[in-house]
Order: sequence, then structure tokens, then C-alpha cells
Amino acid sequence: MSPSQKHITPEDVATGWRDALALWDVRVQLSPPEPHVDFHPDASHAQEPLAYIDLVKRQVFVNFKLLEAMEATGSLTAVLAHEIGHHARFPHTLGWDAELRVQEQRLVPGLKQSLTNLFYDLQVNEVVGRTYAEALCAVYRGFQRVQGGEMSPLFFFYLAIYEELWGLPPGNLVPAAQLEPMEQRYPGVRAEARMFAQTFYALPSGKLQFLYFCATFIRYIEKPADLEFSLPLGGDVSVPDVDDLDAAIHGSSRWDDALDEAEERGWLAPLSTRSKEKDELDSIHRVTEHLPGKQGGRLRQALVAKHYRRLVDQHILKLPTTPSQPEPYLRTTPQAWEYGDDPSSIDWTLTVLSQGHLAAVSPLRRELEADLPPPSELGAPSVEIYLDTSGSMPNPELSLNAMTLAAQVLSASALRKKATVRGIVYSHGNPQVSPWMYDEEKARDFLLSYIGGGTQFPFDVMDALSRERPDALRIIISDSDFLANVTAERPLAPVLESIRRSRLVVAILALPDELRARQALAPLLRERRFRLVVVRWPSDFAKAAADLAQALLEN
Repeated sequence: MSPSQKHITPEDVATGWRDALALWDVRVQLSPPEPHVDFHPDASHAQEPLAYIDLVKRQVFVNFKLLEAMEATGSLTAVLAHEIGHHARFPHTLGWDAELRVQEQRLVPGLKQSLTNLFYDLQVNEVVGRTYAEALCAVYRGFQRVQGGEMSPLFFFYLAIYEELWGLPPGNLVPAAQLEPMEQRYPGVRAEARMFAQTFYALPSGKLQFLYFCATFIRYIEKPADLEFSLPLGGDVSVPDVDDLDAAIHGSSRWDDALDEAEERGWLAPLSTRSKEKDELDSIHRVTEHLPGKQGGRLRQALVAKHYRRLVDQHILKLPTTPSQPEPYLRTTPQAWEYGDDPSSIDWTLTVLSQGHLAAVSPLRRELEADLPPPSELGAPSVEIYLDTSGSMPNPELSLNAMTLAAQVLSASALRKKATVRGIVYSHGNPQVSPWMYDEEKARDFLLSYIGGGTQFPFDVMDALSRERPDALRIIISDSDFLANVTAERPLAPVLESIRRSRLVVAILALPDELRARQALAPLLRERRFRLVVVRWPSDFAKAAADLAQALLEN
């Protein structure tokens, strides 16, 4: 800390908070600032946020230690005014942020780190800088000292905009040594920063501002998939949740007018040449593919499930939403718990009652197994759905899979009729078999499973399940591969016995020719409990499934 710097006192905080509120001249429901507690105590100061708002507690936090390390304690009022501006004048609601994230992935595909915080800061700092420009400059200069290393083209251009906005000479905020190399690397960078400062703040809407922002900044992002950056005032934006992103993707057409205007202004390439989504599933893929670890997979699955739910509701009656019910389970026979077994399987109540004072050293465990549903009434049979997910079908998370949608329609129809559903997702070997499911969301998630590869119908599984649960309604969803599987199956006696044990077996097949199917399935069609439904066009699959469900499940 330089001699001119000093430690921040409670009096400094109170004065800075009062002056920051006065700049915006608004009343906000925020608590006065408190010291930030490091998220990662072992990391450097530069890895921690300088200031942010906890919207749950409605509390402002300031990293006073980082502000002192940056030798910018005199900028406290500007930092607080910046945070208040995010809350009072330019509120980044999660719904709005989700819309921006959907559009930026459309314009900058594969972007690893969102640019929305840069965008929000440009809006807020223009207002704060009218009074505290030099104080904000001190923050950015101090951040460079703490951060160290060469400045990225993205951050260079970002700070060059502030130099132009506040009438500062080149090299006041950006490193003077990088001025010439950056101009050689990106010819006209200075002129573009000046044009941006003159254009961005004059645009009439946030949508146009963001499209212009993305169209300009993309030049300075060399590898979107590798982009990682930090900002001194960049800890403000929370990540939208599944519902926010779902609403943004579903309502992306609200951006069509702004996109058309951006094209007319020459910011974006014509729609026919620039990257665009094929459908909502493509948007979901763009928004989630860059997320690290398993986070992207879980988020993608949740968004895909919501998409298929909307498609299902187009074909069957949408019932009022009810709380998800847990699957019923039964305890198995108690066994001795041994080291290495799951501790959560210990039944302590039973252990204490039966083992007495030896309970702690000799616990008993009991596993959970699904409670098989009781025999259904005539109007609501138990339903087994055999879904073909071979390589001839698209992955339902990336492209609309008509067969998966048909399975979802049948499943939802049965569950809304108070029936129970079991799914069998198969391809070539190792089919996935679910327990009996009572909850629509759980069934939807299971039926989004995908295997790929060749096709081999699991006749042995159907035989075993028909013995375990006779009188169930079994529905097969496949294509011409099912015909090949049946004709290659020798002997057919177990297949026929499975059909005879079932209430009804219905094969819904995507086929161009019904006559060929009837010839191949002649032995099955002679059984009174087997039916064939041929669907010639994939777009008709969901309607055929809905009609079938209505015929089989209506009371």
C-alpha cells in the first residue's frame, strides 16, 4: 500500500454509501455494505470479487482488502455507486440475463464464459463515470497491477472504450506498451473503440445494445471455447436457473425484430448466412455445451425434458400441475451391515430394537426396493413401453426424436389416468429397464435415455417381465428393424407366450409399407392380443400415440 493510501474505516464506508445513494437519487432496499469474506482463502486477491450484491439477503459486500491492495481506497464511493446502479437503474434480472445468454450463444457459438457482465458494466459505468470517472479509472489501473500479465485483446478493447468515453489519452487505462502491437494485430482498434462509445449509448433499447455489443466484441475473442477473463467489478451476475433459460429459449422469437434491425444496420450477417438454430433443441445445445463438468449435462437434460413436456401437452390433455410424488418403496429383509456397505442403508430403529447395547458395533441394513403396483382396474392398466433408441434414431437431446416423443405421450397419458408405467429403452444389447414409475417427470427423464448402435429387440426381457407382471399393456415403438428382429427370432414360442400373458401388445412402427409388415408379423398378428399400428411419417408419431392412448386408456 502506498503512503497516500489508508485503511478504510467504518466512517469511510458510511460516507461512501451516503454519497453513492445520492448519485442515483433513489431509495433502494439494500443493506449498507459489509466486508467480503474470501470464497477461496488460499487464492490471490485478484481471484476474488471486488464488490457484489447478495440478492437473497439484499446485502452489498465489498472486498476492502482487495481495494487496499489495488491502491484504490479513494474509489470506494464509485464502487458502491456501481453496485447500486446494477440494482436501481440497470437491474439484470435472471430472466433478462437468460435471454442475453441465449442470444450470445447464437451470435458467438461455443462461448465458454458469458459476456453479460461486461455488457452490464458498460451501461452502469457510463452513468457513474459522469461523476466518478477518475475513481473508476483508479480501480481498473489497480486491478492491472494486482492481476499482472499481458492484457487480453478483449480487456484492451473494453478499457479503450472507457478512454474514448471519458476523453482520456490512449494509454491512460490500457498499457501504453501494447498500443502499437494491438493496432498492428487489430487494425483500426482505436477507431472502433471511439465508434462504439458514440453508438452504443445512443441505441434505443437494451436488445439492440446487446446485439451491437456482441457483433463488435466478437472480433477480440480469438477462441470462444477457451475464453476466460476476470473483472474488478465482475461479480454481480447470478447464473439463471432452468426455468429462466427455458423461458428465454421458448420465447426467443421476441428477438426477431431486433435481429432484423441489427442485420439492416450491418452489424450481423444476413440470416441466410449466419449461424442459426434449427429448433429449440439446437438452442438448448448451444446454451449448455460450454458448461464445465456435469453441470451442462444436468441442465441440458432438464431443459430438454421441459421441451418435450410442451410437445406432449400439445397432444394430450394438460392437467393442473401437482407436486411430484415420491416413488413408493418397501424395506427388504434385514442383513448384517459390513464395513464398505452404504451407511445410509442402516436401519437404526430396527438395529436398536433387536441388538440392544450391541447396536453401535453390529448394525443391521435393509435395502429399498420398488413396491410393485397392485393389479390395475380395467380402465387403467399398467403400461410397459419398449422404446427403440438405435442409431437410426436421433439423440433426443440434440434433435427431435419422434419415437421418443411418442413414448412420452403414451407415458404421460397413462400416468394422468392414474396408471403406472415402466420403460424399457433398448438398442443392441444391455437394455435399460426402469422400475415401475408413478411420477410423470421421472418417467419423462427415463424415456429421454439414448443408446445408439444397432437394433435387437429384447425378447428375453419382455418374456421375463410378462411373467413378473402379466396382464400389463405392452407397447413397442420401433421401425423396420423390429420386423427383421421378429423374422430372425427362432423359436417364436416365447414371444407368442409373452403376448398371450399380456393384456395387449401393440407395435407402433415407422414404415412406408404396411403390407410388408403384415407379412413379416403374420405369426404375431394371428394372436388376438397383438395389434399393429403403422406410421408412415415421423411427424405423425405423436398423434398416433395420442390416439392409441385415448383408445386404450379411456374409461
